[in-house]
Amino acid sequence: MKLNTKNYNTTDLNPETTFERHVFHRDQFAHYLRWTHILKESRIGEVICDFGCGNGNLLEVLYRNRFKQAKYIGIDIRDNFKKDLKKLDWCDFYVEDLVNPQNNLDFKNIKANKVCSFEVLEHVGKQNAQTFLKNFKDCGKENAKFYISTPNYDEKVGAAGNHTYDSGDGRGISVQEFTHQELKDNFIKAGFDIVKKYGTFASIKDYQNHMNDWQEKMFNHLKEYYDTNILSVLMAPFFPDKSRNTLWVLKKNNEF
Repeated sequence: MKLNTKNYNTTDLNPETTFERHVFHRDQFAHYLRWTHILKESRIGEVICDFGCGNGNLLEVLYRNRFKQAKYIGIDIRDNFKKDLKKLDWCDFYVEDLVNPQNNLDFKNIKANKVCSFEVLEHVGKQNAQTFLKNFKDCGKENAKFYISTPNYDEKVGAAGNHTYDSGDGRGISVQEFTHQELKDNFIKAGFDIVKKYGTFASIKDYQNHMNDWQEKMFNHLKEYYDTNILSVLMAPFFPDKSRNTLWVLKKNNEF
């Protein structure tokens, strides 16, 4: 079977390279809005954990907006954290495997109020999803909120090339993105309750025939000014089930 994939990598997006290269892709806008959603949802004095934090872009958004959290904790498999951010005395960074910890970091000691993981799940291999989600869940307090985003696989569209690889589960080279239903099933199996699902970007052709009258009127006004990259992000929250990427808000199922 020939896999339907796309030969591009939009996961390594950050403010510096975007504006230097004048690259304004819908993925970048979606990243910004995920980060600002956490900024909006968080409260002063909370502990925020970024599970798979990369170089710390979420922290930079919080810091630049002068948000006063009690502690920011970034965890990533690589030491790629920005040097300036490492100097902040209310930040802790840990280099750790998110599936199989090697450096004796006990995720249960994190005790965060908010735990985020943006665009990471599709890179750990489907066979590791449950272990990844367990570790993700362990980082939060009992009443914590969890935020996780990942692409939604659609065989008609295909997956990004770097989301298709041999994860070592015996299937060979295969797509590691999840469908909407696969994500829902995995979250429930891992002991989460689903609070909300947001679309973070959606192709216009996927939702244009599903708009009601006021959505269509709003869309027509917006498209006079914004290009399709912006529209795909602005309209996505109205159509989470049609979105190519979603942000799920979760909480622990205490009966699990």
